[in-house]
Amino acid sequence: MNFPALNDDRKYLLLLTAAALVLAIAGLGNVALRDFDEGYYATTAQDTYLRGDWRFPTYLGQPFLSKPPLITWLVMGSYHLLGISEFSSRLPLALGSALAVPLLYLVGKEIFSTPKAALWSSSVLLTLLPTARLGRLTMLDGVINTCLLWSLFCLLKGRKQPHWLAGMGIGLGLIALAKGLLVLALTMLLGILILWLGAGEIFKRWQFWLGLAIGFAPVLWWYQLQFAQYGETFWQIHFEFHSFNRVTQELEGNTGPPWYYLLEIAKYTAPWLFFLVPAMVMTIKQWRQDWAKVAIIFGFGFLAIISAMGTKLPWYVLPCYPFFALMGGHYLADLQNRQRYPLLIGYLLAFTAGVGLVGGLYAGFTERRPVIIIMGLVLFVGVGWSARQYLNHSAKFVKTLVVSLYVTLLFLFSSPLWNWEVNEAFAVKPVGELIKQAAPVSTPVYTSFAYSRPSLDFYGDRQVIAMNDDQLRAMAKEGNYLLLDPEAQTRLGLPGLQQRGQAGKFSLFFSPKVGKP
Repeated sequence: MNFPALNDDRKYLLLLTAAALVLAIAGLGNVALRDFDEGYYATTAQDTYLRGDWRFPTYLGQPFLSKPPLITWLVMGSYHLLGISEFSSRLPLALGSALAVPLLYLVGKEIFSTPKAALWSSSVLLTLLPTARLGRLTMLDGVINTCLLWSLFCLLKGRKQPHWLAGMGIGLGLIALAKGLLVLALTMLLGILILWLGAGEIFKRWQFWLGLAIGFAPVLWWYQLQFAQYGETFWQIHFEFHSFNRVTQELEGNTGPPWYYLLEIAKYTAPWLFFLVPAMVMTIKQWRQDWAKVAIIFGFGFLAIISAMGTKLPWYVLPCYPFFALMGGHYLADLQNRQRYPLLIGYLLAFTAGVGLVGGLYAGFTERRPVIIIMGLVLFVGVGWSARQYLNHSAKFVKTLVVSLYVTLLFLFSSPLWNWEVNEAFAVKPVGELIKQAAPVSTPVYTSFAYSRPSLDFYGDRQVIAMNDDQLRAMAKEGNYLLLDPEAQTRLGLPGLQQRGQAGKFSLFFSPKVGKP
């Protein structure tokens, strides 16, 4: 992989776009949907698609009121073209998320004085594990990045070419259609940035207000439909429970200390983390420059907002990563012009290469996964060579590091290992197929598993509801379908169960209603 000549921006843009799209679709359908977001959204899109009324999303016949409809509409469109599968469930979100990479390059071109800073910023974002991996899932947050960067790009272009300002409102409207009240926080940050850049005249431009009107017209139309259909119930579920309560309190046990997201960044961003720390220091020192203002507002500003929230989830931090990449890209471009590099970073790169080799060999042989061994070797050779170049003060170390990380991600995504959360519990796909084949359509199933799994709802095409022993005994007396593991079968000791099939450790039973044959 060779980068094209620095004097052709279009080649950079095409290369970054192609690289991001390839990474987005590699092995996209090779692993089952995971809990919980993927299961929720895919089940909602499937149910709404089969029901045929796209205005009112439903989850297995029940109104789906927790989120706006953009993700449902995108996945429904994919189902219409490609059928229902893991690949088609993820494809529109993966492609939308991948466009953040070339958009960051365009943003960088507007705020950096050197094209290298824009190129390295996009390259960092391209090869960041959290954005590359989570952006491939049937989730909202990767597309939020793309819409935010589009709005920011239109803002920066609109300072000299006002017609671009219309695109800013359209991007914000898409964010509102994707994740509701999140748009208020991001709009506030954009407003602060406009004032800090000294571009307050933007608020006087008719193109700006026209873009907002166009962008938010479908948002207001859809919300009006929901209030007319569901009334106060929609307000309570959509706004109070799924929006306001996430800010003020922890929901469903998803909480953590104020430094929760700093730990997430530290865990998943190496080896770019080694450059990010000094890059943040440089950003603060150069706060008067436009690029630093953008990075500070959306990197540090959004990080502060989500850190203060009661509910904390790993993917909430995704909108920060493009702006951390801007900091890192500027630092890398500045570093390449220095005669001496900080030695500690070179030693950390070498250490990373060694850890990649040892970890890859150990995990690969232990788990009998050759792809892990290959990834370990790629990291050892690529990152190790980059470390050698760095310690020899060769500016080529960045290119080597980008290529080695990109190839490693390609191997990861081409394997079933990239969505590792699906291995935290039993495989849902065969169990879902059993339920779909052995139980009547639309009949709920009650399970002894510790919690309900939306991914199992998707594959079983019905609700599979977790219950405790007393509840299962009561359901057995009423004549229901029970999904039980061996321990539950022994523990419950239910008489008269009729086994309808088995998948993995779970058996599906029908329990005739007491008093009837």
